[in-house]
Amino acid sequence: MKTKIHVIAHTHWDYEWYFTSSESFIQLCYHIDEVIKALEDGVLDYYMLDGQMSIVEDYLEVHPDKQQILQSLIAAGKLKVGPWYTQSDQMIIRGESLVRNLQLGIESGDALGGADRLGYIPDAFGQSMDMPKIFSQFAIDKAVFWRGLSSDQLNTREFYWQSEDGSNLLTYNIKDGYFVGVQLIEVDYAKPLLEQIKQNTTSSHIALPVGGDQRYVDFNLKERIAHYNEQLTDDHFIESNYDHLFAGIEKEAKDLPTVQGELLNAEVSKIHRSIYSSRYDHKYLNDKIERRLIFQIEPLMSLADQLGIPYKQALIDKIWKLTLRNHAHDSAGGCNSDKTNQAILQRFIEADQLSYSVVDYLTRKISESRNNVKNNQVTIFNTLPIIREQVITIALSLPETSFSIYHGEQKLDYDIRNITKHSNAPIRKTIDPAPASYYYEIEIALPVKLQPLGYEVLDIVLEEDRMETVPASEKQEVTPNTIENEYYQVQVKNGSVHVLDKESNTLYPNFLLVEDAGDDGDNYDYSQPENDWKLQFKFDTASVSSNPGTWKSTLKLNGNFVVPKNQHEREQGTATALIPYTCTIGLEAHKQAVDIHLKINNQAMDHRMRLLINGGVNTEESIADTPFGTISRPVTDPNFKHWLEKGWKEEPTGIYPMLSFVQLHDQQKSVTAFTKGIKEYEIIGSKEKDIALTLFRAVGYLGKPDLKRRPGVASGNQFKYIETPDSQLLKSLTFKVSVRIGRTCNQACAFADYQKYAMSIPYYQQQSLNQFTNTLKYFVMQPLPFQVPETYSLVDATNVKQVVFSSCKKARQSKGMILRFFNPTNQAMEDGGELTCKENVRFWQFTTMEEKLDKSNQRSSQTIHLGSFKPKEVKTIYIEFK
Repeated sequence: MKTKIHVIAHTHWDYEWYFTSSESFIQLCYHIDEVIKALEDGVLDYYMLDGQMSIVEDYLEVHPDKQQILQSLIAAGKLKVGPWYTQSDQMIIRGESLVRNLQLGIESGDALGGADRLGYIPDAFGQSMDMPKIFSQFAIDKAVFWRGLSSDQLNTREFYWQSEDGSNLLTYNIKDGYFVGVQLIEVDYAKPLLEQIKQNTTSSHIALPVGGDQRYVDFNLKERIAHYNEQLTDDHFIESNYDHLFAGIEKEAKDLPTVQGELLNAEVSKIHRSIYSSRYDHKYLNDKIERRLIFQIEPLMSLADQLGIPYKQALIDKIWKLTLRNHAHDSAGGCNSDKTNQAILQRFIEADQLSYSVVDYLTRKISESRNNVKNNQVTIFNTLPIIREQVITIALSLPETSFSIYHGEQKLDYDIRNITKHSNAPIRKTIDPAPASYYYEIEIALPVKLQPLGYEVLDIVLEEDRMETVPASEKQEVTPNTIENEYYQVQVKNGSVHVLDKESNTLYPNFLLVEDAGDDGDNYDYSQPENDWKLQFKFDTASVSSNPGTWKSTLKLNGNFVVPKNQHEREQGTATALIPYTCTIGLEAHKQAVDIHLKINNQAMDHRMRLLINGGVNTEESIADTPFGTISRPVTDPNFKHWLEKGWKEEPTGIYPMLSFVQLHDQQKSVTAFTKGIKEYEIIGSKEKDIALTLFRAVGYLGKPDLKRRPGVASGNQFKYIETPDSQLLKSLTFKVSVRIGRTCNQACAFADYQKYAMSIPYYQQQSLNQFTNTLKYFVMQPLPFQVPETYSLVDATNVKQVVFSSCKKARQSKGMILRFFNPTNQAMEDGGELTCKENVRFWQFTTMEEKLDKSNQRSSQTIHLGSFKPKEVKTIYIEFK
């Protein structure tokens, strides 16, 4: 049987990199013109536009006259587009973002004749363990990727890629890269190329992708195929596409191996396992925007839709598209030129402002349209479908500082955290001797119990004596530099932060340390300098102040870290750079977590700072969250010892990605670190292990050659040093971490704890004293022509069992609502619990991430039983209300 070499013409279109998307857009306009001409004239039979629709969307924006010809080429199967909107990173991007990416890409591709149903990932820096089940839910059963698979995992190119829930993809690994076929055009001899691409193949059908980064159309492809075929007897080159390749592989019906787990090894290609801390400022903003879109805007708009405020899908898509363009693998990694990173940052700022304003508008619109509006009332919104019973912090604008708070008939106790007096008089150049009017901005902490997916109202009553609702016997005595709740005592003593776990009576001395080390790397990778000088900081130079309270208590530490200003100083063993910091450590009543809020002003270059959490856990593995589950990773990679002699492209370091949390546990204790924006961790220590969270890396080049951890040519552009002074991050940075110490480890509870910690509670106060509580407050607003209920709750998922809430939004193509849950563990679950709908249900049914409905599977009960879950299974529910 002759071997068939499937020659696949394509381009890999990095959305941006050392160039901006605006710069590459000019080439894109002419490139797609060439593609159209080549396909229309029969110069090419097929062409692949990199599996992403954002570039097609950009092209059609200025070439709307080409839509019909593109549509005919796509419908005929000649031009392959989609299924992605952008070629997304998978390691630090949330699962729901990946879902929106595919939803937008497939919808856009289908509208133009049919998105390619191929899980095409030519250049992402590693493959998430969850991709098979995500692709499968979009009716994608085949995949192609390049990076991450090593020979100790699998030594063949054709295999089944499987998620723990049983989702299977027939997969082809282009281990030589998406550019390997350029040799067909540029080299005259077939034998070396055939030897390369045949290695580790089991099928007689072999892929030869002919394309490269922003590569032009090879108009002589047919001629070059004929030239190669003249040299061959046992092999035959054919112009083809991945549909034909997989059809050939399937026809042979070979018994192919199966691979599970993440693919994050750098044996055949670089993987950049420390890119997760490059351009931390971008990652912090991205995390905030993702959280707001998924856990605030989409649920809030769904809630508003039920109340009569139309769901604006196009508006949400606008914000998603801005964000998804920053999820392209280079964009998300931050491995770009400064001018490109400036464009990325601007998109983040725009998405942040848009998303923030959506929340502001809807909370105000609903609040001011209630049927019993009173001055100073506060409407509080719970955008999670579970009861939230926790302490919240809100800011009130009031004419005086004496007031009481009522939740219905219940009078609530609260802590006053801060009071600021403001003038309400118009500003003038000269001081008006007339008495000015004033108001007070008062920050308070108070306990609330909020019904799921809805809103409730607090009444603020002025000129009333405040009632203490907590007996004095239950209050803690105030000790200098010490705060505590029922779970922990936190004390700053001699500059060290000590935490006492009251439940187990275990003391964690030096619980928090800050490590500063040199970084000889680039925007892709951390690399330890040859002559490094690592520093560890307690907080012994800090001034400490405490703000104790019944419901929330904080310690504030202000000081300076003194570090080497640059690599030269580090090599000399001198340190002259002052990095000012404020570290606020907080405890809340009834919350089993220590909250840490660190602000620094970075004034040093070429260094890495990490927060060390002294967990002292006896373990050899960590657990971190993934797009739709959790993963257990070894503290020391099994390939670490011999990677150099085996010729790996980079060190298989113990540095790993995370989305929201990392967890250590043994038989005696469990330590979990939740983060907002920090995406990288390493487990350190000999016997007892601690968590090292990478705060940020400050480096000055896009790519550098011959790094200690990554030998060989530079990543990125191999022929020129591209300076990136902005990536030194000489500016203020904010880091937010919450640490839970306990005896047990429960992964579903970890997700629930994270959501309560990280998803802020929107609120709106009915008042006219302060027109600047948010940007939109200054504008007048018309209430709805009808009144909405005084309080409201739409869906209650409080009784789900050990599964994780993932999404609540309106269905894209139908008028119902989507709710999604997943099992985060490797264990099957017999009963996931139930949802209760508060509005009358027309029907509900299980669906997929693609949200297609099956009329034969519809039910009409108010209670929705989730049923059993396979290991790591994701379930999506469609609900249509009457």
